Amino acid sequence: MVSVIIPTYNCDKYICEAIDSVLYQTYPDYEIIVIDDGSTDTTRSMIEAGYNTVRYFYLENNGVAAARNFGISMAQGELIAFLDADDKWLPTKLEKQVKYFQNDDRLGMVFTENSFFNDRGTTQVRVNKRDSLMHGDIVRNIFLNSYVATSTVMVRKSVFEAVGLFEEELAVAEDDNMWMRIGMKYNIELIDETLAQYRITEGSLSSNKHSIYHGVRSNILIIRSKYPDMYQRLGALAIKKKYSNLLFSEGYDCFSNCKYSEARSNFIKSYLNYPFKLEPLYYVISTFLPLCVIEKIQYAKRHLKKMANA
Repeated sequence: MVSVIIPTYNCDKYICEAIDSVLYQTYPDYEIIVIDDGSTDTTRSMIEAGYNTVRYFYLENNGVAAARNFGISMAQGELIAFLDADDKWLPTKLEKQVKYFQNDDRLGMVFTENSFFNDRGTTQVRVNKRDSLMHGDIVRNIFLNSYVATSTVMVRKSVFEAVGLFEEELAVAEDDNMWMRIGMKYNIELIDETLAQYRITEGSLSSNKHSIYHGVRSNILIIRSKYPDMYQRLGALAIKKKYSNLLFSEGYDCFSNCKYSEARSNFIKSYLNYPFKLEPLYYVISTFLPLCVIEKIQYAKRHLKKMANA
């Protein structure tokens, strides 16, 4: 049996779509566990009125990692699949993932491709995870690129007994931290097919860049202090590259908001952490350009991006 764990917090607008996408699965042997992380909306009444087969648990608000951990402790299945309350699955997702586990006893985790969508429709068809994650060291690739959306993941329940549960002190990057820990001990496989849909919402945590930056830094500190074997496997160069990418992103946010002095400082730090990438230097130069020139460059980039996505 597959235990489907759905953590939720004030997501009554979308959670029925998530649950329905499980009910439409071609694989029949599953249970649905909803862990309500202290919602104050109508989530509870909606589930109690419309889904009598769902196992619903209400907890005091303590974050998504704690909610997932509680769900794992309640799970009765040998396999665990995660689904965020605002995401959806395609009908054959569980069936295809279960077959991978049935055919390979060494597998600890299977994830899939995913698309991105919002209330207006699909914004990106696929992520191309095969190229970014499956060539080379998957632990290092997840650290540098992320891209493993939680709603695409299925894990053997026994794996959590070996690697532990999600790090509850992490509000962001708790998922990457877990997948990396699994990759340290088990084989991980990708189904190179879009079987999950990741929703982009205006108020989602993933859209809060400052939370992401803080979470990534916290994850690196936890890896260094609690998982020294993983820290050593990543290596100094990969860690410096991650910091470089983080600083560049922070610099670009400052640059986009006309905070050119702060942007310049972050771009310089980005380059010093990883001097093999010249893009930060180009942006350092850009911070000295007249405002009218910068605005024209930004307009041209937005226009080109819009044309590319048309």
